Amino acid sequence: MLKRIALLFVLAMFCAGAALPLAPALAAAPAPDDSIPFFGGVKKTPEQLEHDKRIVGEAIRRAGSQEKAEEVALQSGWVKLKAGDATTAIKYFNLAWLIEPKNPDVLWGFGAALNQQHKFPPALNLFEMARKQMPDNADMLADYGYVWLNKGATSDETVEQRKTSFNNALALLDESQKINPRNPMLYGNRAMIRFFQARYLEAWAEVAKAQALDPESVDPRFLRDLSGRMPRPAK
Repeated sequence: MLKRIALLFVLAMFCAGAALPLAPALAAAPAPDDSIPFFGGVKKTPEQLEHDKRIVGEAIRRAGSQEKAEEVALQSGWVKLKAGDATTAIKYFNLAWLIEPKNPDVLWGFGAALNQQHKFPPALNLFEMARKQMPDNADMLADYGYVWLNKGATSDETVEQRKTSFNNALALLDESQKINPRNPMLYGNRAMIRFFQARYLEAWAEVAKAQALDPESVDPRFLRDLSGRMPRPAK
């Protein structure tokens, strides 16, 4: 807990530094934005790069090591994402990226945050990049599938586009299940796909699998919506 509080202080310094003025020669260039993955890909000034070095050094000093600083930054990002604050989550993931640019978990975090913001094309690109670096990570594959599910459920897509989105989601969930079949979110997400496909009996079957692993794993709001289309089958 103390490390997380310390990192909040570092993040405050980090966010303040994102607004450092550009050098006069680059005044017309866009400024780095820490609420966008990789700061929006903007080339930083020497002053901004030096500020980044100081922030990374302070994060490592407060956490005790580079590995711990990276871990705390990533965990803090996921906590914010779970709370629905994708913008702050991205700021933490940017900090983790500065600490260790080669960690594919950062790509995963960025992708999940952009998914929450309904920015599906860049989210899918980031997940594909993460997949190439950790193809056997079952949880990442399940989250990747959820992006396709979310895209099919919430985007303004044609019938064929929605079918493609759901099929891509199902393929990733199946891949994840082969690695770790005991993740209840797999079955909960598959239940949602079957709901949107109007295959309600199959949706209930997936709900049962999810709840057998974790009784609290399925969103009550989804259960209410599913019950409105088809009452839960008797056991």
